[in-house]
Amino acid sequence: MDIKSLVEESKGLYNGEPWFGTSIMGSLKNISPEFWNLRPENTSNSIASIVCHMINWRGFVIEKLKENASFDIELDTKEDWRENVSVSTEEEKKEILAELRASQEELEKLILEKKVSWLKENTVGKKYTNSYMLHGILQHDAYHLGQINLIRSQLRKV
Repeated sequence: MDIKSLVEESKGLYNGEPWFGTSIMGSLKNISPEFWNLRPENTSNSIASIVCHMINWRGFVIEKLKENASFDIELDTKEDWRENVSVSTEEEKKEILAELRASQEELEKLILEKKVSWLKENTVGKKYTNSYMLHGILQHDAYHLGQINLIRSQLRKV
């Protein structure tokens, strides 16, 4: 896969028409703020906390794209899952969506600056390739999009 294809795949997942259904923004725009903080029974995360988690990991990729070898996120820390995330109003929802949009725009810009040979190189400070990392963030976003939509469907039944 080449750089432009990865960016197009990312755009489609973010705000396009992915093959599997609704995009991230297509889903999030249609979820009322009243549902963003709720956790269905036996669920540990809210929609708000999942979206912030996605933003955090996009930030990880952005730092690696900027060649920041020392930046890392330790699993199950506040850098991985933000503490006290709350979205109760349309304005708070818009703020998180703006942060998500900014991460998307920066990812696209930084990826497009890379040469295709960069994909085969190891990610700075890591033992995996840049291609593996970029595919990983797409999988991460798709995985959490599924969780968001599952939570939304469970909350509609309550």
